[in-house]
Amino acid sequence: MKYERETCNLLRRLGVNNSYKGFRYTAYGVGRAIHDPELLTYISKGLYVDIASRFQTSIGCVERDIRTIVKTIWEHGDKMLLYEVFGFETEQKPRNGAFIDAVAHYVVEHYYD
Repeated sequence: MKYERETCNLLRRLGVNNSYKGFRYTAYGVGRAIHDPELLTYISKGLYVDIASRFQTSIGCVERDIRTIVKTIWEHGDKMLLYEVFGFETEQKPRNGAFIDAVAHYVVEHYYD
């Protein structure tokens, strides 16, 4: 996928690596959100279904594993980079959809060809 490498690099810089199940789900989800932003409108019935189908897992596992990625970054990751990704200082841990949307926007803005 076009932006997958950049997304993976950004996730690593934020403080997570591919030892997390949700790492691949998040990277794939960001790419899908870039190509079809409507998937984020109803994330549980859109993006999570797409990711679960691709990785042959359940929607619940996808949601939980992405939430773990967001939580790990929020608690132990690079806060300054996270604020740069969002464009502002976040007061509370972002929801999965907001995180994926912010990362997708950042990747498109910073890694265009």
